[in-house]
Amino acid sequence: MSAPDSVVADATGLLAGLRPDQVLLWSGAGISVEGPTSLPSGPELTRRVFDTFFEAGALATVLTYHQVVGLHTNQLCAYDTGLPAPQLPRLETALDAAARARPDGSPDTFDILDDVRKAAPNRLHAFAADHIALGGRHVTANFDTCIEQAYETRQGRPVPDGAVHHFHGSFAHSPDNRELGATLSRIRTGFPEEEAERLYRLLRAHRAVIVIGYSGSDYFDVDQLVARLPSDGLRGLRLLWVMHSGHPAHVPDQDTVPLQFLLREAGADVHIVCGRTDQLLTQVARDWGLPAPADPLPRAPADPRLRVADAERHRASFLLYRSLGLHREVRRLMREGGTGADDPVEQRAVRSQLLWEAGAWNTLRRMWWHAPADGPDRYMRAERIGACLWAQGRLLPAWLWLRRQRPKVIDDPAAAYALEETVNRVIEHMHRTPDLRFLGRRLLNRMPAPRTHDGTGPGNDEQQRYETAFRALQDVRDSLDALRRGAPRADHRHAEQSSSWFRESGDLQGMLSYRHRVLRDGYRPDDRGAGDEALRESYGQLLTANLFLGSTAGAWRTVLLPGAHRVFSAHEFLFALTTLQYGWWHRFRLLAWYLPRRLRHRSTGGRLALASGRRGPVQAMRRRMR
Repeated sequence: MSAPDSVVADATGLLAGLRPDQVLLWSGAGISVEGPTSLPSGPELTRRVFDTFFEAGALATVLTYHQVVGLHTNQLCAYDTGLPAPQLPRLETALDAAARARPDGSPDTFDILDDVRKAAPNRLHAFAADHIALGGRHVTANFDTCIEQAYETRQGRPVPDGAVHHFHGSFAHSPDNRELGATLSRIRTGFPEEEAERLYRLLRAHRAVIVIGYSGSDYFDVDQLVARLPSDGLRGLRLLWVMHSGHPAHVPDQDTVPLQFLLREAGADVHIVCGRTDQLLTQVARDWGLPAPADPLPRAPADPRLRVADAERHRASFLLYRSLGLHREVRRLMREGGTGADDPVEQRAVRSQLLWEAGAWNTLRRMWWHAPADGPDRYMRAERIGACLWAQGRLLPAWLWLRRQRPKVIDDPAAAYALEETVNRVIEHMHRTPDLRFLGRRLLNRMPAPRTHDGTGPGNDEQQRYETAFRALQDVRDSLDALRRGAPRADHRHAEQSSSWFRESGDLQGMLSYRHRVLRDGYRPDDRGAGDEALRESYGQLLTANLFLGSTAGAWRTVLLPGAHRVFSAHEFLFALTTLQYGWWHRFRLLAWYLPRRLRHRSTGGRLALASGRRGPVQAMRRRMR
């Protein structure tokens, strides 16, 4: 590993020959942690939000689920030798639930960020201000106005228009807090086209970018913007990314966040340095003839809190657990005090979600059948009845019902996407079912070719607004296109990207659903021997994670994955068939699919996990749950 001084010299050498006005600074919350600014780091702010708005122990509860489903923090570099910790929930997801739980979305929810509004600049903001004075420009994810304050103090005049761009908004431009990109509902749709174009122009207008204090965790907007660029979109751009740490300055062995990889894919020359930010900025300041950053000042963090009633904490926790797919916790809170709202539409939606995840599709279908056909949730009623029939394997009744509902939902894009996705899944299922394959092929051939969409980001404003529903529809259409070609999907990128999208938003159930599809698409029937052990491990992990969330349906759908005959015993398979409310004919279909494969596998040397003395997925799950 190179000596720290040589690493810094090599890094700043990337800027050799460039004037300050040719270099763009890009910053995140890390530059505002030092005193006197003393703002919380991302983890500190997340803990503050949980302590303020949610029931006691909510953060520990979420972290336990993250541990079980395998969401862990990434190591920054080789110097980080500790065991991976459970990943903190996304701050924007928590703030979204907190805001929705309070009366009228209470703008005063964001008073939890009052120290951000009142923050004073520190030495890193002063460096940024000096850079602007030399003609530089600055892009930041931060809401505070510390750079603008530092510039006005040092130059005696306001910062020039356009010199500082807050791509998530700032308190200066959104004093009522409503335009801040602080909640999931604000950021999950990505940048509007105008904002995306503005950021792209800023990147292309400069020869180099220095990234400081930025975690690179803006998956929904910055990542999607860069992912949509052509392979030469950032060609010629030099990008120096400083990953702040107390380690001796060094170059990490690999990209530490996905955005760094995406920038390389777009043609940028990305150079990453791990170490102290001020060490590198001191060298840059020297090269540009600027004052070196002063010595750091101690932190004096504030701790703004709001008075939140117990009922609001209950409601916020309930909304958070729903958005995360923690069905076990949703059921618990309902037993302890309901949903915190008297709206019958919401009550029905909650019950619908829980019954679906329990695999109680007969019960759920009856519930929706008796719901008002002209009520506010009539679109959900139309889709859910068809979805229940599909899940039970009653494919022809499902298709006939959904076809009749299509004209009724055309005026609601979200409902139309959801219903169309279910129609497509029915046809996909028909195509894979021997007794309905002929009809499935005919329906498939009559369908239009799927619309072009690269799966990395919304294709237009409507798709952007209804990203969740559109993503699910695009995934099944891609699967149908593979069936139309008569070949398996060439890869499982759609399912992997969707799994990532749900993981980033915090929806663990959505993430596991697409992990299921990744396993289905990635199955290789010729992988024998040690492959059985790997299959048993991956299928068992998926089953365990679903059961821990409280999704019986998600868990026992695992026995329908390709290769299930290599993993699950007949007892386990029969248990799954009788636990979920499949139709009787579908149970016969599934058993007829499983048994010959199981017997053939055993006759060619395969052994049941139980027969060989090893724990099968169910036994392993029970051991972990004790």
